[in-house]
Amino acid sequence: MKKGVSTILLLFVLLQLLESKTYDRYGNKRNIKSKTQKQAISLSQSKNQLVAELGMGIEYYHYKEPQVMQIQGSMLNFNGTIGVIRSLFRFQSDLYVATHIGANIYDGGLYNNVTQSTTKYSTKSTDYYTGITTKLGINLFSNGKELFFVYTGLGYRFLYNLVIDKPGIQASYGRYQGYLFLPVGLSGEIPLTQKVSFIGMIEQRFLLYGHNTSAFSDLGYDNNLYFIQKRGYGGRIALGSKIYLPRANALKLNLYFDYWGIEESNTDSAYRNGIFMGNFIEPKNKTIAVGFNITYAF
Repeated sequence: MKKGVSTILLLFVLLQLLESKTYDRYGNKRNIKSKTQKQAISLSQSKNQLVAELGMGIEYYHYKEPQVMQIQGSMLNFNGTIGVIRSLFRFQSDLYVATHIGANIYDGGLYNNVTQSTTKYSTKSTDYYTGITTKLGINLFSNGKELFFVYTGLGYRFLYNLVIDKPGIQASYGRYQGYLFLPVGLSGEIPLTQKVSFIGMIEQRFLLYGHNTSAFSDLGYDNNLYFIQKRGYGGRIALGSKIYLPRANALKLNLYFDYWGIEESNTDSAYRNGIFMGNFIEPKNKTIAVGFNITYAF
């Protein structure tokens, strides 16, 4: 995995350097021969430059706890970015939220504490997740086009899930889940014409701290369950195009693949009317989101 990511990053940088020598500021191909022409390439922004983006899209969401349950469905997402560029350095914050459209589908089971057996159960599920990622890194430009932005930072993702009970069944409870993580990534663009660029990004995420609350009190238990997850990883790959508009604004069209893989948690005990009902864990789980978004860059 690490070798593959390193190879992609190296190829991306080489392509960027090649493109910076191939296009002039108007998107026309040329060769840089004179000293004056070389100086026309500006690799950094000398003044503070504010950046802002707003976008929305749709995605297919799939959360799975192997041999336990899964939730899947279409979700609507919104995203925004605000940041500042100074010389070679860039700081930005990415915000996002995704929510179910109508409802997702839950496939799992109903556990009986008395018989210790599980019955298959399928119903609707309401889900949303939101988060923020702060990024700090090196940003290089050529003729106003972004060669690449290599960064690290800190991010937090929060998920809320509530399965909708069928008539006559009381088995659902609220679930609150959060991941604190370290992102390491690279993004940039390769000019295709004067007004159109190919854009891409790749990001690896390292879980620093994960927490999960299962609101068993919703079911009449004496206490909620609190779990800690310390091992896991995530990532995101996005590919698309950037279309430049008048007054330096642009439109971004992106296809993306987003994933998380989290190992099982510690155990916690559940009680009802003071009686011990068993020990529980938050199982190993995976989350995948595949989608498309349109973003307006100011």
